[in-house]
Amino acid sequence: MSTVKDIARFNVVTCKVTDDIPHVAKKMVDTEVGSIFVEDLSGKIVGLITDGQIFRLVADRENLDRKTAKDIMVSPVKEVDKDATLKDAWEIFNKTGFKRLAVTDKGKIVGVLSRKLVQRFMRYGRAKTLIK
Repeated sequence: MSTVKDIARFNVVTCKVTDDIPHVAKKMVDTEVGSIFVEDLSGKIVGLITDGQIFRLVADRENLDRKTAKDIMVSPVKEVDKDATLKDAWEIFNKTGFKRLAVTDKGKIVGVLSRKLVQRFMRYGRAKTLIK
């Protein structure tokens, strides 16, 4: 059975809780990710922001310079172990309604898994061709 580590993205991109949204968005674009983990000032991951959240702010014509990562992040971050099965991850997605999970290894966040990627893998059964 396939596990989370078979399809998860193992690049952890972070921002600080105090970063303004234009800075967060630029960092996401520059690193080509659809989500970014939010760290508190001590470096502990305390939240997650997705590109969808930023799109909604833009669509609602929010003043992005006045909002910080802390204002829009989802917290707490839901986690799944890298060795968990994709079925286990899917159950977490269904229970929580989250679109992304933090992937952990021995309690440390090492990557991210998206609901969409798990859906595609379950439909087509090919992990390696789905990841760029």
